[in-house]
Amino acid sequence: MPKLQGFEFWSRTLRGARHVVAPMVDQSELAWRLLSRRHGAQLCYTPMLHAQVFVRDANYRKENLYCEVCPEDRPLIVQFCANDPEVFVQAALLAQDYCDAIDLNLGCPQMIAKRGHYGAFLQDEWDLLQRMILLAHEKLSVPVTCKIRVFPEIDKTVRYAQMLEKAGCQLLTVHGRTKEQKGPLSGAASWEHIKAVRKAVAIPVFANGNIQCLQDVERCLRDTGVQGVMSAEGNLHNPALFEGRSPAVWELAEEYLDIVREHPCPLSYVRAHLFKLWHHTLQVHQELREELAKVKTLEGIAAVSQELKLRCQEEISRQEGAKPTGDLPFHWICQPYIRPGPREGSKEKAGARSKRALEEEECGTEVLSKNKQKKQLRNPHKTFDPSLKPKYAKCDQCGNPKVSGFRLHATKASALGVGRVVSALLGVAGLVPAQLGLQRGSRWHDASGRPLASSQAPAQAWRGSESGWVGVRERHLAWEQFPGLHPGRGHLAEASPVGLLPCWPDWPREWCWPQAPEIPCAQGNRCVFSLCRGCCKKRASKETADCPGHGLLFKTKLEKSLAWKEAQPELQEPQPAAPGTPGGFSEVMGSALA
Repeated sequence: MPKLQGFEFWSRTLRGARHVVAPMVDQSELAWRLLSRRHGAQLCYTPMLHAQVFVRDANYRKENLYCEVCPEDRPLIVQFCANDPEVFVQAALLAQDYCDAIDLNLGCPQMIAKRGHYGAFLQDEWDLLQRMILLAHEKLSVPVTCKIRVFPEIDKTVRYAQMLEKAGCQLLTVHGRTKEQKGPLSGAASWEHIKAVRKAVAIPVFANGNIQCLQDVERCLRDTGVQGVMSAEGNLHNPALFEGRSPAVWELAEEYLDIVREHPCPLSYVRAHLFKLWHHTLQVHQELREELAKVKTLEGIAAVSQELKLRCQEEISRQEGAKPTGDLPFHWICQPYIRPGPREGSKEKAGARSKRALEEEECGTEVLSKNKQKKQLRNPHKTFDPSLKPKYAKCDQCGNPKVSGFRLHATKASALGVGRVVSALLGVAGLVPAQLGLQRGSRWHDASGRPLASSQAPAQAWRGSESGWVGVRERHLAWEQFPGLHPGRGHLAEASPVGLLPCWPDWPREWCWPQAPEIPCAQGNRCVFSLCRGCCKKRASKETADCPGHGLLFKTKLEKSLAWKEAQPELQEPQPAAPGTPGGFSEVMGSALA
């Protein structure tokens, strides 16, 4: 049967689908797709799959597609992210028998897509995209489709869509936001861009963006002229969106949990869906939010959902006849979530401020975020003051900190903890006595952490050098060079009051035995290339060079290898034994037959 294309593909294979559930990572799994189909969705996408992983990992294919085959789950489009034509086609060939079309993700704006070089970060590489779509169109037995984001300019967006159509794309989903519009900076999607694309191409177009209820769906179809409307976040908060209903949350939550019992999926997916469905109610019952986050089983999640249902029903019985207050209806009704915009007074600067910058700004206030409060509970000495963060020299090539080896940024408290670990290890190895002495700040402690008397500490400290004790100073770890236990990449300072102290190559000079500043540090923190260890290793390997600062000895090892080979006598080729001679073929065969 010839492959259907364009509008014929949409009307016959996709059955003229107008209500579409978007591909959502870890969210549009089989159970959720089946729930959405029961409530008005006519076409669903799988979560985005990584083409390269799909090709090389059989378990990944099994878990994300092959085990999710269900007759009710059609029509279905499988979405891949990829940046290599051959890899994309290989993955599509493995998936084409389990779906009705293959979609190329050109719309993901997240940082992981930028690092992996896929999604919306390919939208400027038109030659690569043409080759990917063209090769897939030629090799696959099912149509290839694309999901894109718009450019700020309408004319460039139109030319982009026409290029994909010419390459072989049979259906185009247009998200009316640019790749910079995400998170709190999302803003409204531009239906004008979508309308312009629809008029410029001769293939079906789906619209995505600004869809929160059935009225939005109908208005989008009318204003843009597209063939279908796709919903992502609106669908997550109300799976009955395409039915035009806003049912009680527990009704859809219980139905979803029943489907999960029949078609299991990872517990993290279930938890995320329940958080979305119960979002508004969990703002009221905060303690159950914590409970939902902690439970470890499906039945535990179901129990929390049941408790939320009971509390809502009690509230309904108390408020019988009351009218909802505020802009939203009662919190136990499925309803859209309005994403908050940038902070007041910073809208004009929001695009230039990163999440890290906002976190650092928050650190200046007395109130810490929940995550930071949890970290402080685990470590009471932890501080979030950005002025106390260590400053690193940056690598000239990649910009990462030039940090390698065992750099320890120990506070007075953590130094003792590190020392206990080291003492325990060395004590087990039988290399140090049990009464190991540790210095924390200006005080000395024994191996169990008990402070030593000031009169005892100096004497025990200096005797420790003779028996191989370990001393831990604030922001500095020092130990004797024991055979087989020294990490090997460090170097030794000159003689000090407690013997030879290993000083790591990238430690600042002031860290090396602060009580004896006259002692020179053998290497310091100098890299011959002024790079971090990773970049230095690549360059030193390529140029066959040494970097004592990072302990890389490619040149030295090569010279030693060549010298060793020159010193060895040439190996003689063994001569085959002649037939009839002792050890020859006839003798061996004769002994074998005897």
